[in-house]
Amino acid sequence: MTKDDQIPFEAALVARTGPVEALLRRLLDDRPLSGEIARPQRLMEAMRHGVLNGGKRLRPFLVMESAALFSADGEAA
Repeated sequence: MTKDDQIPFEAALVARTGPVEALLRRLLDDRPLSGEIARPQRLMEAMRHGVLNGGKRLRPFLVMESAALFSADGEAA
């Protein structure tokens, strides 16, 4: 790997944040998923508050990058 091939950490973290945010927003939507009866509004608001308020993107980034190290699909990780 040459220096030109290396992506700075911050740029890689920002690049992974978008897909993670989109997935979390889709999973924490008010509409029930297949097999669910209902999603209580107050519970969903609390879950979104805890998950979507930033500062919690390092773990998903590390999982996705670890998957990429082993040629696994980082998006599926």
